Amino acid sequence: MLKNVPLFESLSDQDRTELEAGMHVHHFPKGSTLVNQSDVSNNLLYIVLSGRLKVFMSNEDGREVLLDFLHEGDTFGELSLFDEQPRSASVMTVEDCKIGLFPRSYLFDCIQRNPNIAIELLKTVIKRMRNTTVQVSSLALLDVYGRIAKTLANLVKTQADGREISEPVTHQEISTMVGASREMVTRILNDLKKGGYISIENHRIEIKKRLPERW
Repeated sequence: MLKNVPLFESLSDQDRTELEAGMHVHHFPKGSTLVNQSDVSNNLLYIVLSGRLKVFMSNEDGREVLLDFLHEGDTFGELSLFDEQPRSASVMTVEDCKIGLFPRSYLFDCIQRNPNIAIELLKTVIKRMRNTTVQVSSLALLDVYGRIAKTLANLVKTQADGREISEPVTHQEISTMVGASREMVTRILNDLKKGGYISIENHRIEIKKRLPERW
């Protein structure tokens, strides 16, 4: 199960098999909240074995900022695993998911035997911090269209046939990622569709040609 998890790719098959012995696997239906922002850490590392989740922050009024999507092979819970501070964000499933859970004590025993795991954990944390820095910079320095264009570029993945297509994402989710109203996001996406820059089918956005610098 851990073969496609970058965090453990440096381990041998035998080491991964031993590691899996300490992992608890749970299935969560769509709409399940696995981690709540500000909750006390439960000392668990979460590994996405299948499905998709969203990472977000919210205020007392219920307003959300969508930070990222998580997919198979991704992990979360690393920060609280080390500093045992309250959770910095919430994590919710957006489709049915299979999640592996590692207790902190068991994982740290494995790290002592396989230091490369600690290095990969550090890389994961740094990558997440860099992504957050870029997101904050975009919110501060770009206009709404610029933030949407940057978000689309980050969401799409190059397919085997060369097309650039995102996973399903709603206008509301994009609006919470870029800090703009859903109406504004819809207006800009419709203009991009009319101009032949993108197409949208089943909430999947395909970039057909290079997006314009300005809207």
